[in-house]
Amino acid sequence: MRKLTGFWDYVVKALSVCLILFQLYTTGVRLFSDMIQRSIHLAFVLTLVFILKPARKGHDLDHVPWYDVIFAAVSCASCLYVVSIYKTVVYNPLQWLSTVDKVFAVLLVILVLEASRRSVGWTFPVLGIAFLIYAFWGEAFPGMWAHQNFSFNKVFQSFYHGTTGIWGTMLGLSATMLAMFGIFGAILSGTGGAETFIKIGQRVAGRATGGSGKISVIASSLFGMISGSAIGNVVATGVFTIPSMQRAGYSKEWSAAIEAISSTGGQILPPIMGAAAFIMAQLIGVNYLTIAKAALVPAVLYYLSCFLSIHLVSKRDQICGEPDKPTIRVGEYLVILIPLGIFMFYLLRGYTVMMGAFWATIGAVVTYAVWFLVSEKSVGKCAGAMGKVCFTTAIKGTNSIVEMCGILAGSQITISLVSLTGFGVKLSDLIVSLGEGNLFLCLICSMLVCIVLGMGLPTTAAYVLGASVLAPALIALGINPLPAHLFVMYYACLSAITPPVCVAVFMASGLAKAAWVRVALISCMVSLPAFVVPFTFIYNPALMLDGSVFQVVFGIATALAGVCLIDMCVTGYWKRPIGLPMRLLLLACGILLLIPDVWISLVGLAAGGVSFFAVQRDRGEGVTIKQ
Repeated sequence: MRKLTGFWDYVVKALSVCLILFQLYTTGVRLFSDMIQRSIHLAFVLTLVFILKPARKGHDLDHVPWYDVIFAAVSCASCLYVVSIYKTVVYNPLQWLSTVDKVFAVLLVILVLEASRRSVGWTFPVLGIAFLIYAFWGEAFPGMWAHQNFSFNKVFQSFYHGTTGIWGTMLGLSATMLAMFGIFGAILSGTGGAETFIKIGQRVAGRATGGSGKISVIASSLFGMISGSAIGNVVATGVFTIPSMQRAGYSKEWSAAIEAISSTGGQILPPIMGAAAFIMAQLIGVNYLTIAKAALVPAVLYYLSCFLSIHLVSKRDQICGEPDKPTIRVGEYLVILIPLGIFMFYLLRGYTVMMGAFWATIGAVVTYAVWFLVSEKSVGKCAGAMGKVCFTTAIKGTNSIVEMCGILAGSQITISLVSLTGFGVKLSDLIVSLGEGNLFLCLICSMLVCIVLGMGLPTTAAYVLGASVLAPALIALGINPLPAHLFVMYYACLSAITPPVCVAVFMASGLAKAAWVRVALISCMVSLPAFVVPFTFIYNPALMLDGSVFQVVFGIATALAGVCLIDMCVTGYWKRPIGLPMRLLLLACGILLLIPDVWISLVGLAAGGVSFFAVQRDRGEGVTIKQ
């Protein structure tokens, strides 16, 4: 990101404020038609991308080179030109592109791919170019992958005319609810949300065994469900929690691993679940609260695993809690609780997520202003503080919107071509054939592909890719859309801690000055139950609160027991070190308890109970993953 001064700094600030005002106006006052809303939104974003993000990392950081000025101007013109031809496109959607249309369409595709490269790397540009080649020369491909060649007019008409190409669903999400949610998250952060979440963690778990590690879990989970970014979450909370954990006695590797897994899980934690859940609601056409309800138990299992692992490691390494609890003023609670309460109120009343985020943002600003006025008893100071908060959060919110739109606009090109060429259907057939119709083997294939697709990508981008190419395959196997998409989303999140490209681990390791390979190993071991849970809720809908009371209660109880046994295996400790043979037995029993069959679960419960009591009596030394 460039650090600009002078003229260009004023330009960026002016564009940021205009973008925020545009999003607030179109949310709270008047929403434009789809193509106009999305084209204006993309014009703002692409202009800011080419001004703020250099073509090469580490180059041109203090000025905007001439070619980026041209890129910004051309991208803005390419987007706003759509506004001028909007009526023609609406009334004659099948009309062939004019010469001017073709020029702007080609330029916009190139510029969107370049903006995506600057935002998240080469993934989407490479995929976009590959699928363009596939679309133009489909007849050259062998067997099931062959298709009729598409003409230049056909491909670029699908991109530029209508809402199936660049102006499609992904950009629509960016231009409406995700932009508003980015503003909401920036306001919460700007009014002290991250610090308050850490204080809440200190109040709840600070004095417990391993208190600093548990504080990290609570703070990162709360902030992560709002930020929607594992990397952003690590940066926001890790700068506080990692040094605190190291002072308490955690090793560098464990401090980084705890922060990485805590930050990653926030994106699957209801009620907000970051940006990916909003995209899922749009893709499968279900109410957002339905997704939050289905994700509740898996999220509880994830964080139970984190808490228990931290507790056992803290017991093993004799890490005590923190002596003092911080004081949290009433206003600090209210600045978080009132906006979140408003957001949930609007969702429960059936309003859109976008409208809920809009009024929650207004609520956050008003609450902070009232609290500041009551505290300082000075209208002048209050006005100055509010101006500063609103301006700085506008800049932060814009950065969030730019990053998100860079991902989604790039992914939209790939998704459009996947749909146009029928590639998604063909990949679904391939996965089914590889698994020979066996659901478990197909799930294994899908898990591996999803993790590979997500390597190096933010969770939202990883989920969008997985949802476009993997979810249809799972649905074709008879899995309902909701669990299929949750399965993909879960592993899209876990890709952030899965080597060899594990972005959350990289960031946490840098903050802790730890070896990332060791941090990745610990993260995967501690998160082992999380890698198993998605298979469980595919086979057992009771974990998504779908079933009879007995099924739900029995499913949750056995899953909780299974997660606890797996954590004992992973940490190798329960009051004393556990030997390797007993750890392997605990792992086997834990997996049996996660299998959605009553009799197998009962066998696992019996064997696990015997193993647990054996561990209670065992006084032998075992190998642990202590640093």
